[in-house]
Amino acid sequence: MTNIFKIFVGVITLLTIFSCGSSKQNFSFFAIGDMPYNVPEDYERFEHVITAINEQDPAFTVHVGDIKGGSSPCTDAVFEKLYDYFQEFKNPVILTPGDNDWTDCHRKGAGEYDPVERLEQLRSVFYKDRKSMGQTKLDLHTQDTYPGYEKFVENALWEQKKILFATLHVVGSNNNFNPDNPADNTEFNERNTANLFWLEEVFRQAKNRNSQGLVLFLHAGMNYADSDQSGFKDFTKKLRQEVLNYENPVLLVYGDHHRFLIEKPLRNDDGRVVKNFTSLMVFGNPDMHAVQISVNRKYDALFEIRQHFIKEAE
Repeated sequence: MTNIFKIFVGVITLLTIFSCGSSKQNFSFFAIGDMPYNVPEDYERFEHVITAINEQDPAFTVHVGDIKGGSSPCTDAVFEKLYDYFQEFKNPVILTPGDNDWTDCHRKGAGEYDPVERLEQLRSVFYKDRKSMGQTKLDLHTQDTYPGYEKFVENALWEQKKILFATLHVVGSNNNFNPDNPADNTEFNERNTANLFWLEEVFRQAKNRNSQGLVLFLHAGMNYADSDQSGFKDFTKKLRQEVLNYENPVLLVYGDHHRFLIEKPLRNDDGRVVKNFTSLMVFGNPDMHAVQISVNRKYDALFEIRQHFIKEAE
């Protein structure tokens, strides 16, 4: 064998090893939200969603909130029924709450509940331990392990092949913030403080772990306006600050407004788009479809997004 041929074979071998190693580091996960809405009528459609996702065998699935419609019952029975459905996912599934799941439970059609009481019940049903739901469990690092934040069991982070993932409890209906009655914002103020702490901690963890990218999940279709009327003002300001101080790709996945949408909503101090930040809104009622997100390390933006239509759920 000539030296040139040996070198050629060696190069091919190295390229093959690198290619295989790189592909093994790639993986996919799913995101859904705002479903099932009309309960119990939509339960059968949701079963088809679960079946379709199980067939794809993702690393995990995240539901970004609103497990029922705003005027659908907020009963314990509905919570337990949805918890049981989440156990039918073959792989891990993680839920971050939506406004319909507790803040809107005061509505007549939802049962005229006390929203804070419903939030406590929601936490007791869906966040029984520091693990995901689903037939395969995923260990989660949760905010309740930090002194002063013991009630925030729903805010979690986990890592998959050098990518960090985190949920934050930010919901629609203006994040349960009432600008006209400051005395009515006790719940908001406490959760807002917890979310700001958790957001900072997630980015700190991403840097300390040398994560190659970060994915954030929350419910709200936030406005990014610096308005005192907005329940998202503090959070989006902190989010922008953290993203600007982080070099790797950040993907924010959310729901709330029920339409598939990919955007670049953040701007830097020069008014230019913040290139390493992308937001993705998932499908929602009446369109019970899913979004598949793949980590592809050959792609500068890192995250490849694909619509996953589920004909049986239409």
